[in-house]
Amino acid sequence: MVGLKDVVVLHYERSGPDVELMIEQVLDEVRCPRCNRAAQVKERPVVHYVDLPVYGTPMSLAWKKHRMRCPSARCSMKTWVLSDHRIAAKNCLLTTRAAKWATVQVGGGRTVSEVAAELACDWHTVNDAVVTYGEALLEADRKRLNQTSAIGLDETSFVRVGEKKQTSFATTVADVAHHQIIDILPTREYTDVAGWIDQQPQAWKERIRFGALDMSATYAAVYTVTLPKAAQVVDPFHLIALANRSLDAVRRRVQNEQLGHRGRKDDPLYRARRVLLRGEERLDEKAAARLASLLALGDPDGEVAIAYRIKERLRDFYNTYDPAEARAMLEELQRHCVKRAMPPEVQKLGRTIRQWFDKICNFHMARVSNGPTESLNNLIKRIKRIGFGFRNFKNYRIRALLYAGKPNWRVLGSIVVQ
Repeated sequence: MVGLKDVVVLHYERSGPDVELMIEQVLDEVRCPRCNRAAQVKERPVVHYVDLPVYGTPMSLAWKKHRMRCPSARCSMKTWVLSDHRIAAKNCLLTTRAAKWATVQVGGGRTVSEVAAELACDWHTVNDAVVTYGEALLEADRKRLNQTSAIGLDETSFVRVGEKKQTSFATTVADVAHHQIIDILPTREYTDVAGWIDQQPQAWKERIRFGALDMSATYAAVYTVTLPKAAQVVDPFHLIALANRSLDAVRRRVQNEQLGHRGRKDDPLYRARRVLLRGEERLDEKAAARLASLLALGDPDGEVAIAYRIKERLRDFYNTYDPAEARAMLEELQRHCVKRAMPPEVQKLGRTIRQWFDKICNFHMARVSNGPTESLNNLIKRIKRIGFGFRNFKNYRIRALLYAGKPNWRVLGSIVVQ
């Protein structure tokens, strides 16, 4: 039941639903760590730990420890308690095997409360063990940091703070090539994010060839300063979403100009709002004819139709596999957007494309995107829902990395926490 060398079972006790196993270490000669004289046993305090359940029954482990004393009156080392990391780590109320088991369970998506109920202990006992061993695992598993050649930066909300309940943001650093979280930073400020990248090993920084982002000036500056050799890639989703918002802004403006009110259910442009956001190739003949008739009724000047064609042309850009052809296509589209005859919303889109032109075209170099970072943020949000929100960033970071960071769980078996 224990399976540890030099550890003997003194007795097994069961009182109703409570089961306890008492153990003691077999001592060889123990010497004082200061003066190296032979030490003596002063007393044997019993410390109780939560252990793994046995056949569904919660189990506790009573460890009869040895408090030693140095017989030398001149030695400053008066007393000390012997420890053994194989049984339990210092300041941990779970046995080592129970703590590692709990870490795997919580890292797999179970709630701390659920694991605590199975071990018949309180929430803090399990959470402290998970934080201790989870942090040690993430520190020891350096291999997951050495695989990537493309990273992504994205923000996610952490917690509402202050009297005005302002949202505090965290930054997710993701390996977009292998779809795993590298780390989570407690801020989205330039100095903190750039500082984290700067602290990484030089070999790791030289291996990064691509940096994905979502048209954030802060993250672009981080890449420019800390990873100057990495090609910055604007995420396709965010650019297409920007084109869709531009199209919808044109539609709402034309709606107001033509009818003097916001869209109502019988208005042509309001009825076309969802069809406009769909890809042209996904429209059958009936849907395409319906869209054309609605635009003819509600868009006499063709402004909405123009914005729709520009959005579709931008989608064609991403469907092109020849980098030179794609660059020429985007350049032509950008010049077309900024013409004075274009709707103001389209001109604004054109200026944004011009500002991020090279970073948008870099997508065709390796076809990497920030999409994996966005999907990993969904996994982080799942952890937040499981925990009913977090206020402690350390707990938040470790729980998210254990769940979505793809740690090597085999390393956990060799983790030693003193």
